[in-house]
Amino acid sequence: MNKRTKGIAFAVLGGVLWGLSGVCAQYLFQYKGLNAPWLVGIRLVCAGIMILALSYTKREGRDAVINIWKEKRDALELILFSVFGMGACQFTYYSAVETSNAGTATVLSYTAPALIMIWVSLKLRRLPTVAEIFALILAVGGVFLLATHGDLNNLAIAEMGLVWGLISSVTLAAYSLIPVRVMHKFGTLPVLGWGMLISGVSLNFFTRPWDVPGIWDGKTFLFLAIAIVLGTVMSFSLYLEGVRLIGAAKASLFATSEPLMATISVAVFLNVSFILPDLIGLIMIICATVILTVFKGNLED
Repeated sequence: MNKRTKGIAFAVLGGVLWGLSGVCAQYLFQYKGLNAPWLVGIRLVCAGIMILALSYTKREGRDAVINIWKEKRDALELILFSVFGMGACQFTYYSAVETSNAGTATVLSYTAPALIMIWVSLKLRRLPTVAEIFALILAVGGVFLLATHGDLNNLAIAEMGLVWGLISSVTLAAYSLIPVRVMHKFGTLPVLGWGMLISGVSLNFFTRPWDVPGIWDGKTFLFLAIAIVLGTVMSFSLYLEGVRLIGAAKASLFATSEPLMATISVAVFLNVSFILPDLIGLIMIICATVILTVFKGNLED
């Protein structure tokens, strides 16, 4: 495969594995009695250690893992990202999965690009472009269809599922905006690894990880391992390699395979039913993400 084909394949596979992580979590919640706070804390600590170890095997990553703590501003931004970006994003997303389903939670989180667009417009004190306004309308309309199926008098999904899903889109926007400077300075893997480890350790102070919930058998360990290794470490690694090969804008475009994977998987493997308004809402939100990505103007070869 040439460079472009490899980049596309890595970005798509990264998105697929992200979607798989949410489906594994739903299985653990639904059939094994685990809960979101405990699962998120353990997953982040394990994945953080693995990603830091992976980063440390590379010469430039080894220096960055240590040097990121040498200046106060860098350390403060890393801590802010860990708590209000990584930790908040993961906790709210998995809470949305627990109270609704992986497909709906993932699609709702994909309204984050529209929120980022609003923030950038306010920060730069400019009006949104026609394309951005159209994308925002699509995102809001998609959420409306997912939440109500077009009936204002009926909430089609669990109330807390909707609340957590919308909060997850806000925290995903924060996750995307807070670490930009330190990622440019130290690289992505060291920031992600420390972010996961710090947020996981912080969350475990409140969740008492030694008080293990649920039913533990071979399937529990298998799905937990898939969520950590494939759904976190491999997904980020593949996606970032895709970014290196074809650029961030193109990679994020092809990573929209995540909500598709999550929705198809929960329908096929976990018997979650989606009706026509759900599917239209999903398509509208993905289209909004695609429009905002394409009109960044960063898709040149």
